[in-house]
Amino acid sequence: MGLAERLSARIRSSGPITFASFMESALFDPEDGYYTTRAAIGFEASDYFTSGELGPAFGRALSRIAIDAHVALGRPATWDLVEAGAGRGGVMRDLLAALERERPDAARGVRPAIVEVSPRFRELQAVALAGRELRWATAPRGLAPIHGLIFANEVLDAFPVHVLVRTQDGVREVYVDADGPVLVETLRPASQSDLRWRVPETLPVGGRWEVGIAAESWVAQIAAALTRGYLLLVDYADDEAGLLARLGEGTLRGFSRHHLIADTLQRPGQMDITATVNVTAIRRAAEGAGLRLVGNATQRDVLLALGVREAAARPSTPLEQLRAASRRSAVDTLLDPNGLGAFRVLLFAKDAPLAGFRAFEGEKR
Repeated sequence: MGLAERLSARIRSSGPITFASFMESALFDPEDGYYTTRAAIGFEASDYFTSGELGPAFGRALSRIAIDAHVALGRPATWDLVEAGAGRGGVMRDLLAALERERPDAARGVRPAIVEVSPRFRELQAVALAGRELRWATAPRGLAPIHGLIFANEVLDAFPVHVLVRTQDGVREVYVDADGPVLVETLRPASQSDLRWRVPETLPVGGRWEVGIAAESWVAQIAAALTRGYLLLVDYADDEAGLLARLGEGTLRGFSRHHLIADTLQRPGQMDITATVNVTAIRRAAEGAGLRLVGNATQRDVLLALGVREAAARPSTPLEQLRAASRRSAVDTLLDPNGLGAFRVLLFAKDAPLAGFRAFEGEKR
């Protein structure tokens, strides 16, 4: 029995489930969840690609944030470098390689680790980082106490969201029901009483609003595991004002083979489901957990500040020229203001200095 059939049977037996519960199953079901069994990252035969799939430039840039964090912490002899949701392991591999080239002293004392729930991705990470001493955990507390830098690229958007709708009768939550073999939406009172207060008053009637309780909780868990250091978050995100400017359209969507899927209830477990991260809510959760904002900027601005376009020696052979052109194309994609360049980069500190980060020089917090 497939996931859709099991969900339908569960609904017929116990009643409709929240969209958040449906999304949790669709992405993380142990037998048929998208991330646990099917997720494909990259360009060929994949569903989407991330900044880390475009070559070493992204990891090299992040290494400079790691260097600044190491310096800000007083250049400790040993320190933690933790990636959450490391995909195929390329970013951590490239970051560590750049760290060894640019700051051997910091590289000698680094203790790399990965927070990963997917067994499939753990296997890929082990291959990418073969030969390195590495720790894994399924939750941040498994690596506590952490003293150093934790970073997460496109992780927050993978957490399930509650979907709220403003109606003439007040705020209602989207549930998933079964109409025969077909999964359909239905509106019910909010599953948690405080959810209805999370919907902005200016959201129009009929408008949708996603609330990422799970992502906010995860940020709080990270803060609890971090004794001293920094949390770096990179994701497609917007602040509350920007989300409201969408006039209630909502941001929930699915991806399969690089194609946008509007109906996220079809084929559960066989496509990625995601929503734009609410920066305002994430910042509120982080600061409520004891973190302080260091910087908040677009990926384009951060990477440019970190020298992602640094000049290199002029290639002398046709093959080297081709490789240089490929690298320039990858960097252009990372900086595209209508794509990856529009991603938001947030850095938070816990019991650590706020100054000294090249990525955010001149940025207003």
